[in-house]
Order: sequence, then C-alpha cells, then structure tokens
Amino acid sequence: MHVVQVLAALSVGGSQLVAVELCEYLRAQGHQVTVIAADGPLAERLRACGAQHLDWPIGKKRLATLSLIKRLRCWLQQHQPDIIHVHSRLPAWMVYLALKKLSDRPAFVTSMHGHYSVNAYSAVMARGDRIIAVSEHMREYTLEQYPQTPPARVITIHGGASEADFPHQLQADPGWRQTIETQFPLLRGKAWLLLPGRVTRWKGHIDFLRLLARLQAADQAVHGLIIGPYRPGSGYYKTLQKLIQQWQLEQAVTFTGSRNDMHDWYAASRVVYNLSDDPPEAFGRTVLEALKTGAPVLAWDQGGPAEQLAHFFPAGKIPVGDLDILEHRTLQLLSAPVRLPAQPGFSLHDSMQQTLQVYQSVTTRPSPCSS
Repeated sequence: MHVVQVLAALSVGGSQLVAVELCEYLRAQGHQVTVIAADGPLAERLRACGAQHLDWPIGKKRLATLSLIKRLRCWLQQHQPDIIHVHSRLPAWMVYLALKKLSDRPAFVTSMHGHYSVNAYSAVMARGDRIIAVSEHMREYTLEQYPQTPPARVITIHGGASEADFPHQLQADPGWRQTIETQFPLLRGKAWLLLPGRVTRWKGHIDFLRLLARLQAADQAVHGLIIGPYRPGSGYYKTLQKLIQQWQLEQAVTFTGSRNDMHDWYAASRVVYNLSDDPPEAFGRTVLEALKTGAPVLAWDQGGPAEQLAHFFPAGKIPVGDLDILEHRTLQLLSAPVRLPAQPGFSLHDSMQQTLQVYQSVTTRPSPCSS
C-alpha cells in the first residue's frame, strides 16, 4: 500500500508527531510512504524511516500556494497512491481540489486533531471518506458541528504513547535530577508541580498560577514548572509575568522552555496538570505521556484528558474551573505521594494499527501497490 501523509509543515506539534509516527509504523510494516509538507525539525525522522519527503509549502497561506493544486494532481496521477491522509485545513483543501478532477483517485482520509472554527473553510475536514477523531469528545464535536457527516464515517482512534519513549518510572534518575537542580537552583528541596505544553492563552497557565499562589499561602514547599515553547516578548507572557509579580511567585515558578527529556520531568514531578479550558484539549498528548510514566495527573473533566483519566486515574478528574477541588486534590497528593501502577491501554502500537485498519477498509486499489 502507498500512503501519502499531507500536513502544513514538519514542525514539532501534536498532529505533526502523529503523522510522523504513522510514517514510521507504516514503513516498519513494509508500506510505501510519501509525506508532502514544508521542511522542519521532524524531517530527519522521516528520512531515518525511509519515507519520501516532498518539501512543498502546501500549508502556506498565500495565493501562490494555489499553484500547487495542479502540481499535486499531476503527481497523484503519476504515482497512484492508495491513501491520502491530511492533518490540517489548508492542505486538506489543496488535496480536495486536486482530487476533484481525478477519475481514479486515492481514498481521502482526514484527522480531526482539534476544535477548528466552524465554517466553510473548516468543513473540508469533515469531508473525508473516513474522518479520524482523536477522542470520543472530538467525534461528538464533529458530528454536532457538521451534522451532514454520516456517523459511520467518523472513527475514534485515540492517540497513543510509546512505552519506549515514556517508560513506566517510579522515580527520575538521581544524576539527572542533580543536573537539573544545578541548572534551576530554585527547584531544590521542593515538590515539583508540572504544567507541560505551549505557553498560549487556552492552556490554563493563569489557573496554574492561581493554584501556586494558594499553595504558597498554605506554606506548601512546592515549585511550579511550565515546560514548553514560549515567546518572552508576547503579550500573554508579559501578562503571566505581571501575575507572578502580583502574587509574589517569583521564587515559586520557572519557565524552562522546550525539553527533550520529558519522561524524566514526569517521573520527577509530584503532580502533572492539564488545565486547558476553552476549548478543551482534543486529545491531550502530555496527559497520556505523564500517566504512562506513572505520574498522577489532575485535569479539568472534559475533552480528551477526561477519557484518559477515566481509564488510568479517575481521581484526577476535576470539575471544570473548580480551583477549590483542584487545590484539595493537590494537597492530598502532596501529603500522600502517589505513583500510578503500569497499566495497558492507549498504546502507540494500537493507535497506529487501528489507523492502518481504517486505510485498509477504504482503499479501492489492489495491495501492495507497485507505484
């Protein structure tokens, strides 16, 4: 089978990582894979697994991008792939328009990775021969917002975490922790509370700071860690810094930026949080990564994180916006630390296998494809 993954760019993000993981899995299964996307940090992983990469700016929002429709149509006619799987809206429109004039076309699969604004532009993501929703929440959202979509076409496939990348750990390596505490001296002697993810408005950083202020007032020896990319000059970052000063949290919170050693951070943290509010997380990749390592997670009881917590740690579900219960559960975990037992479920292998089964269910061409 020849599968084409199409996305805006090979930058580091949830949907991009899913696409690359699919490429690695499909190549390991002996399938041909092509990726159409602008170059980026994840391109090296594609080359390593043997996928073909077409460095096309298919997600660039400019008029010149429309010229790629004819180029893409010609490429599809020449190479005759079986499946074309799109992961974001502008690339989806490019593919959709390229396919319209093909009499013999590949199956068109889309993934609903997030709460796209509900309009004609976003509606293309609900036009696939199959639409993969990354959680039951996203399946319900898709059917509610696009009621013309046949329910049988919308398939829930939860994301998965690699046991190799996020092994179950009862504690972080002491040498690693010593190195981190040398780099960030304020962490010494404190219980670490971790909020991973991009520093953007809907990720719940203000609620996290409110929680830290409450814990500091209760004389708890904690330190808040915000791990993820941020822009120091952005208005939102400046807002957070003002709140940190207002609530006297200068010694109680650290922005680390992006990290490549997240499994150790999860293992070293007393509690991991997901406080995304409006919209909720479609899936919540960091929630699953933390749970797989054995870290307790507290998250608002909505979206993808609620589905994961129902499976791994039901006590981690917090009524949306209820800071009193969030503080109470945090205090419980501070006074009686918990490491979750290793549990099956939400594996990367299962997620990839289920996606391959979707491909096999809609392909109309003989397999294996010789193109």
